[in-house]
Amino acid sequence: MRKLRRIGLYFLIFIAFWVITFTFEHFHPLPPEDAPSAIHTIASQPSQPSQPMSTPTPTFLPASKEIPAANMWTYECELILQKPSEETTTCADFGIMVRAIHWDQWSQGRAFGTGIYSINDCTPNCADGKRHEAPVTVELSDLTKLGDKYLLNTFTFSSQTGENLPLSESPDQSWDVSEFYRNVPGMH
Repeated sequence: MRKLRRIGLYFLIFIAFWVITFTFEHFHPLPPEDAPSAIHTIASQPSQPSQPMSTPTPTFLPASKEIPAANMWTYECELILQKPSEETTTCADFGIMVRAIHWDQWSQGRAFGTGIYSINDCTPNCADGKRHEAPVTVELSDLTKLGDKYLLNTFTFSSQTGENLPLSESPDQSWDVSEFYRNVPGMH
């Protein structure tokens, strides 16, 4: 009895496959063999110079003693946070980040602290890569306003030893931490 059920099931799957195939071919006929393919058509068209995506440049406000710490925020990928313990521009895998951030100042429209710069060398691949780290000083600056929140947009960090950061040709870097939030539709 089980064998008959199994054969019946295979037969139904076989019939369903052919019904779907026939329906697809009937309503979506294949182009004639001598017709150019979509890939050929696209490849044979002259290339157009791509237009850069228009991103509004934020207008920064001056730092001020009037800005209370409770109203100061910043970005971490798609989140708006106060005093984040880490920052990154590689939101998918945190391949490059500053972690273990300790904020010494978080007031008056500026933030200063220390942290650990960490980068994955992705050798032989990113899952098995080794992390290289160095102590850094950190700063958040460049205020914008969203409702009653003052947002710090630029994250700058520098090697505490003055040497180049691991796997870098510079002792410092600066990231626009608000870019992801500004450019992804539906974030705000």
